[in-house]
Amino acid sequence: MLALEYALKYPRHLAGLVISNMTASVASYVEYAATLLRALPAPARRIIARYRTSGDFAAPQYRRVLMAELYQRHICRLRPWPEPLRRSFRTMNRQIYTTMQGPDEFDITGNFRHWDVWARLPQISVPTLVIAALHDEMSPAQLRRMSALIPGARFALCPNGSHMALYDDQRRYFEFLVPFIRECGRARRA
Repeated sequence: MLALEYALKYPRHLAGLVISNMTASVASYVEYAATLLRALPAPARRIIARYRTSGDFAAPQYRRVLMAELYQRHICRLRPWPEPLRRSFRTMNRQIYTTMQGPDEFDITGNFRHWDVWARLPQISVPTLVIAALHDEMSPAQLRRMSALIPGARFALCPNGSHMALYDDQRRYFEFLVPFIRECGRARRA
């Protein structure tokens, strides 16, 4: 989100832009997250629905079900998770997360709930690589659409990846990323 906003406001300061596993609006994300929720096993959906109804988003059972059912499918498909990712979840400031996003992945009530840059994407003027993953919590179709709306953007799909494709489809992810960064660096020096 920050990278998109920065590219729109300060393009002259960028040699290139990488959009990795992020859609162009919170509403688009919420729409796709509902699809992912409906695809979870029925027992998990019932537990998630119960805690969403009660508003007890910090309940240990709710967090366990999210971790086991949603996060393992769509955040990172590796078992165990890489240490930096485990550390990030362990040390995350929930207050900041809740202020910005809301209580969980489905109830976006935080201060960026209305964020949307779909209409502004054609204004991005720097070389752009949009990376999506087949098993991500962000819709690959939405990311493909983003790349079509950004002039000259490239689209890359990690077929075995999730939201953390840099870990769970690492070879493909970096096959796309490294050449793009090198190309942007060469163009900047020229």
